[in-house]
Amino acid sequence: MKLKNYYVYAAHKVVPPALFALMEIPGVNIDGFLLPGHVSVIIGTDAYSPFFEKHRLPCAVAGFESADILLAILRLSEQISSSRPKLENCYPRAVTPEGNPKARQIVDTVFKVCDVKWRGIGIIPASGLSIREEFEMFDAKKQFNLQVPESSPPKGCACGDILTGKIIPPQCPLYKKVCTPMEPVGPCMVSTEGTCAAYYKYHKQLN
Repeated sequence: MKLKNYYVYAAHKVVPPALFALMEIPGVNIDGFLLPGHVSVIIGTDAYSPFFEKHRLPCAVAGFESADILLAILRLSEQISSSRPKLENCYPRAVTPEGNPKARQIVDTVFKVCDVKWRGIGIIPASGLSIREEFEMFDAKKQFNLQVPESSPPKGCACGDILTGKIIPPQCPLYKKVCTPMEPVGPCMVSTEGTCAAYYKYHKQLN
């Protein structure tokens, strides 16, 4: 289309390498994984097979409707209680074993795998996507020489431990005291999809 006013800053992440990395963090004790439906639509359930075969942890691909999430939680609970781990697709209307080959081909054409930093974990090799050289005319990072400064966790924020499952939000010393959705301190509270923000919204209802 000969566009000359279109730029992209790539910040994409690749999920399977992050699953492997989580299992290598000391102190992390995970019973099972709810795998993301939107990612799985593209990469397919087969993309998780190497991880599942190595760690044999219960895994369930979940959709986004309430019934989808509840079904995936139910299936995970059944796998855990029976000690029979599976890689289970609970979102079959959108997710297939092979995913979307055409979409994957487009992604592979435009992007290449790179090392990238994950909040609370650090650098995970081959877990990100950067724009290939042949498309660098659209790469905002290169065209504008963008340098994103290194970020450090706010003092006292336990978001890293929360994201890796070591603790739950109420165990953070800032939670509900100085860190709220109205005045968020850490990234887990900033996003409406963040762990702390969700906990803040729904935890009272569960008690």
